[in-house]
Amino acid sequence: MVESEMLKEIKTHCPKTSKPTHLDSFNLYLQLPTCELIWEIGVAVHLSPDEIGFLINPRRLRGSDFLMRWAQGRWSEEIVIRTLNQTEQFGIIPYGPSTVAPEDPNELELFFQKMDVVNQEGKRPDLLLYDKATYNWVRNEVNRRFGNVEKVAETSSSVLEDVISKANAALEVENSLWVTEKMPGFGKPFSRYSRGKNKGRLKPAGIIPTIIVKQEDIPRLQQWESVFGIPVYVVHIFYDRGYFIKFNDVVDMLESGELGMEIQRYTNPDGTAASPKSIVKVPYIVCKEFGTVSGQSLLPKTFVDKNGKVMTYVTFSGGDIQLSPDVFEVWGRRT
Repeated sequence: MVESEMLKEIKTHCPKTSKPTHLDSFNLYLQLPTCELIWEIGVAVHLSPDEIGFLINPRRLRGSDFLMRWAQGRWSEEIVIRTLNQTEQFGIIPYGPSTVAPEDPNELELFFQKMDVVNQEGKRPDLLLYDKATYNWVRNEVNRRFGNVEKVAETSSSVLEDVISKANAALEVENSLWVTEKMPGFGKPFSRYSRGKNKGRLKPAGIIPTIIVKQEDIPRLQQWESVFGIPVYVVHIFYDRGYFIKFNDVVDMLESGELGMEIQRYTNPDGTAASPKSIVKVPYIVCKEFGTVSGQSLLPKTFVDKNGKVMTYVTFSGGDIQLSPDVFEVWGRRT
């Protein structure tokens, strides 16, 4: 079999390791791009490594950046669920663990330790989308079997085959700390790179909204699609609007060379550097608009860790999404 250009590019960009590494679910879900870290002790250069270690306190003190990102991720999934469930056409049930994880930071690690068993089956998209009539059947069936729909995320997929098979689509929900309308390249025309490794690819006029897919998730999502025969869509929610794209369209653009991989560095919640990851950034103009967000607000929150350290962070709260016609056009039929 001839190796695809996509796989060649992945191998070129992915860091080589001597042996496979295993990440527990806690680190997997709370990792943060290093470029988005703004540690409150970053300017305290006079502190010793031990003092810094105490302040960060691996796995007991979750830095404000991680708490903010976690809360924002919860908000984006919850607003997607609420918005689609309010329509007459669609219904959503949570399927991936992050959707139903506890909000209290002290309970998060214990939750993900329990979820490690379920995660051994592979990557699970965050949400399952149904037409309304099927959703009503699924919700009643799940409630009868397990007590509530949140138990789905804790249940092996092998037990849920009849429930999963009736879904029209599976949604992988991502989020970003950006107001799209204020991004420098938003709404401006694109050109094309004329040279270098990006030759021929779209060139934005500045920073733009992008849907991000990690390379490590590509084969896992492909495997899930292959097993269940249900298309996966990536939904990316920003502060003021959202976009979505069919996962297979991302793969096709990688294989054709229209998109390429780039390296992004991540940091674990314990303050240690994670292995660099290859990601693909999909420009918003090749995606479909999910909708515009309104009525949302930013709320301050505090958390006291086990050492007595008080942290403050910001959460997104409330709001509604005015769904785009694209949502009804794409998901209103069996995709």
